[in-house]
Amino acid sequence: MLHFSPTEEQEEIRSLAHSLATEQLRPQGRASEKDGDISLALMQTLTRTGLTSPFPELYGGSGPIEAITYALIAEELAYGDGGLASNILGSMMGPLTVALAGSEEQQEHAIPPFCDPQTAPTARGSLAFAEHTGGYTLAEITATARRDGDSYILNGSKRNVIHGAQSALRVVLLRGEGPQSLLAFILPEQLAGLRISPDLEKLGLLAAPSASYTFEQASIPADALLSDQNGVLRAATLYAILRAAIACGTARAALEYASDYARERVAFGRPIVSYQGIAFIIAETAMKLDAARLLLWNAASNWDKGVDNATLVRDAEAAQFQALKIGKAATIDALQVMGGAGFIQDHPVEMWMRNAAAME
Repeated sequence: MLHFSPTEEQEEIRSLAHSLATEQLRPQGRASEKDGDISLALMQTLTRTGLTSPFPELYGGSGPIEAITYALIAEELAYGDGGLASNILGSMMGPLTVALAGSEEQQEHAIPPFCDPQTAPTARGSLAFAEHTGGYTLAEITATARRDGDSYILNGSKRNVIHGAQSALRVVLLRGEGPQSLLAFILPEQLAGLRISPDLEKLGLLAAPSASYTFEQASIPADALLSDQNGVLRAATLYAILRAAIACGTARAALEYASDYARERVAFGRPIVSYQGIAFIIAETAMKLDAARLLLWNAASNWDKGVDNATLVRDAEAAQFQALKIGKAATIDALQVMGGAGFIQDHPVEMWMRNAAAME
């Protein structure tokens, strides 16, 4: 029988993340959306907790990442605000990919700035995954890297790269010369043939600045390759798991907010939650969220166990698909429960709906 009960340590970590989410992230969500980024003060607070440095202790981190633990953290952070959660976790994915797939020399160079208390609050990483012609699945990666002597030639495009314009550590996922070949590269600060375009006038996730990449015969040294292909695949599936957790956290926030509103809003002499049309929406959302969360925990558990790659990819992408689906549906349903009030910026639900839609 499947068993996903958190350990005592995981419960303590989740409690810490929940406190940060409710006391820091949610109150700052609207302001961060207007500013287009997370505040330095909030990043300094997060750095002190150790939640943003799941890297080897050798480099000053809090220890190797566990997918189950960070799925719990990601859901709690997104319960506070999905845009800020995407900002935080999107930055982590660059150095995490290096930690999972890079050489010792690459790790020594890339990871310490994200662990040092002085530099970590302002350090930004990025992982370029999705493309303009597809979503966040490995099969949809078509941008290519072709070996040419001591270099690789990169062609294609990437979209919605969180921190893609300002990150000091840029990692990109590309298709190698075989259909099963997934490659990752650390991009140099300056690369001829790479055009970076900051994303403007986005629908949602405004608190997580992003950019698009276009590669046109960009030549990159072969030593920029992260050589552990299994580590690259594990990084890509971890990103799917964390994105699923963010979607679940957003859905949960919308569900609870709408439920509280429905208990307080009185129409025709009684709370609107007592009407079947409202109660059924809330009940169905809760049921679907639980189902998506089980898929998420199963994928995270398999990531930690090191199951075979085919199973890992299938489970991670299934969890991501269902979580994004419930994230969109839950936020839209929350708006319907709240009626016209849901569209007023006095309430965060309309922002959460835009964030959920922007995750696809």
